[in-house]
Amino acid sequence: MTETLLLGLTITVVGLVIVFLVQGSITLFVGLIRRLDARWQQCEEADREAALIRDPSVDRTTLVLIAAAAATMIAGRHRVRSVRRLLPVDSPQSPWSAQGRAVLQGSHIPGRRR
Repeated sequence: MTETLLLGLTITVVGLVIVFLVQGSITLFVGLIRRLDARWQQCEEADREAALIRDPSVDRTTLVLIAAAAATMIAGRHRVRSVRRLLPVDSPQSPWSAQGRAVLQGSHIPGRRR
């Protein structure tokens, strides 16, 4: 009887040790992933802040062309107050967003003066 009891206790202790080792390794793995994610988020935030400091990517020639297109459409005095990109250069463009943008921009057609 004591032999069976000793075997049962040994199996129980070994099982508990294995469970705690597995849970500890999972905890360490999740902690490592969390630290890597935090470091990745910090790098992205630093890149965003660096992008705000950079000079704008629209050059003077592009601004002159936009002003000329506005003058052609409005046929009068105008002032271009700001120019901004709708999407970053490196972002993928889906057909759905392109269609929505085309509809939105098409609704802003000014009427002709007579």
